[in-house]
Amino acid sequence: MNNEANINSLIFNVKLQWDHSTGVEAFTKRGIIYLDMPKEFGGLGRHPCPDEVFLSALGGCMITTLIYFQRRMGAKIEGIEVNVDGEIKLDNGGYRITNIKIKLRVLVEEPELEKAARCAKLAIKYCHLTRSIEPAIAVTTEYEIVSPNHS
Repeated sequence: MNNEANINSLIFNVKLQWDHSTGVEAFTKRGIIYLDMPKEFGGLGRHPCPDEVFLSALGGCMITTLIYFQRRMGAKIEGIEVNVDGEIKLDNGGYRITNIKIKLRVLVEEPELEKAARCAKLAIKYCHLTRSIEPAIAVTTEYEIVSPNHS
């Protein structure tokens, strides 16, 4: 399975537009993402807030990076879950994300434990979104490889 092109650079574009209330519509090449301000900040809370979408992007990148390596190694994985916590603190008069904790959980049968662990370690090392933010935000990532017989 090596039908990937040798890609050195990609450009993504998202156009965002205020919805004339407390939210935003983000137009991507593949669809619209709706965002809203949390009720704690005077928003209507109708949709995920930008912080939740940001954390979702980190978790999604971790999973898709793991899938990339899983396919390359031919590992048989039963399931993947990621839990992402982001701590936001008031810092010098404004809010700032100060810590992000990512827990990656991979469900596999016994014979695939070692391959799954390699995939998880590679996903943590090569997830480009977490690599990009680590210089500015403390990111802690851990993984757990679980057999269905021991979950």
